[in-house]
Amino acid sequence: MLELKQLYSQTLIYGFSSVLARVLNFLLVPLYTSIFLPSEYAIVTEMYAYAAMLMILGSFGMETSMFRYINKYKKQDSSTIFSTAFAFVFFNAITLLIIGSVFYQSISNSIGYNNNPEYVLYFAFIIAFDLITIIPFALLRQQNKAKSFALIKTINIIINIFCNVLFFIVIPFFIKSSYLQFSHIIGGYTISVEYVFLSNLIASFVTIIFLMRIINKNLSSFDYSIFKKMLKYAAPILVAGIAFVINESADKILLKYLLPKSVSMRELGIYSACYKLTIFMTLFVQAYRYAAEPFFFNKFNQPNSKKIYSLMLQLFALVSGFIFLLIVLNLEIVKLIIPNPLYHEGVKIIPIVLLANIFLGIYYNLSVWYKVIDKTYYAAIISTIGALITIVFNILLIPKIGYMGAAWSTMLCYLSMMAISFVLGRRNYFINYNVYKSSSYIIIAILILFLSSVSKYEIYNNIQIDNTIFILLYTIFMYKEIKKIFKQNKNKLNENPSY
Repeated sequence: MLELKQLYSQTLIYGFSSVLARVLNFLLVPLYTSIFLPSEYAIVTEMYAYAAMLMILGSFGMETSMFRYINKYKKQDSSTIFSTAFAFVFFNAITLLIIGSVFYQSISNSIGYNNNPEYVLYFAFIIAFDLITIIPFALLRQQNKAKSFALIKTINIIINIFCNVLFFIVIPFFIKSSYLQFSHIIGGYTISVEYVFLSNLIASFVTIIFLMRIINKNLSSFDYSIFKKMLKYAAPILVAGIAFVINESADKILLKYLLPKSVSMRELGIYSACYKLTIFMTLFVQAYRYAAEPFFFNKFNQPNSKKIYSLMLQLFALVSGFIFLLIVLNLEIVKLIIPNPLYHEGVKIIPIVLLANIFLGIYYNLSVWYKVIDKTYYAAIISTIGALITIVFNILLIPKIGYMGAAWSTMLCYLSMMAISFVLGRRNYFINYNVYKSSSYIIIAILILFLSSVSKYEIYNNIQIDNTIFILLYTIFMYKEIKKIFKQNKNKLNENPSY
């Protein structure tokens, strides 16, 4: 069980950086929703949706490709593989920066921001800087330097927070306090979403500075023969990445175009703000993915690897059920994070989006099969099917039920991807997952949510069951299950290599 403990210890470290970064970043949601109307906050959401697509195109799946080839060519100098991947992504970053800098007015016209072309210019630099950091961050993960990864990520978000506080709290305070000399220096200052983008730009630039030592230390020669192999391996991952971003971001773009102009940006603002209230599930899934991806490859050649992969899924389902309940049973508290009541109507999407994230996390677990046997084209097939489901159901549902249609489309997408990956995995690289146990944890969590809603109306002798009791019961159940899993499998990992 040492391998599983190693995975979850690294998940905690990656999780700490992600938690700290996302929580600090999440603290900006109350700030943004208090100073921006939903229609203004929607601008931030839309621009980052476009950026996500360009980040996938620029990175071209080279993170996963680098993991694979460093482990495949262990006798090869890892710096050569790093340099090959880094040079390619760096070239993409500069190309996107040049295109964005030259055509920023035309691009802004095409997306409806004729009067604010600077938005596009900001993102041209943000995307370029962030692309440059992708491969160095991936190298830290591959080398199991989780603490260094966490530290630099944390510095990035702290700088971002600092700049946001400066632009949206400190400077307006000085102006309102009639500090005339200071006001004269910053004359004409008005609060705008532009400063959200400027804060990100500054943080991204500083992050490159902190990664320069790692870049310089590992740079060596570009190997064209390895590059061709890496590119071939990464191409399906790129297609899968594009499809994934469609799954994640298409709803936020389509809401603008599928609803009447009079309400589209308001609906998008409400939807995106409440979507962020699922942060703790997102954090868990992201931290787990960061730790699991290199872990899959590192354990692939071990005789007990399939058993380890099976237990990983079981533990993931159990813990995600707990996080699901922790959020949905405290919605009245969770929605207070957004102080502006204009946004509160959107909290009804949260249970649906949480389930979608659970299905996505399970899909990450199941995706081990096509990664370790070099059949990454399956990732492209599965994700493309998911993207088609996302687009079709968004087009069908958004005009009828607004942002609720976007939430349901997201859940259906990840549920479908999870099911398809499971079926294909059993045919190509059979892993004996405990389907009954893993699925039962999620079903139990959903049943508890249903019972909690019933208990609000059916009161016996004037006693209403508090949601805290439901959370406590699942916590006890989770503790006993984890203890049982580790006890039952402590000595079995090496006994059944053909598991």
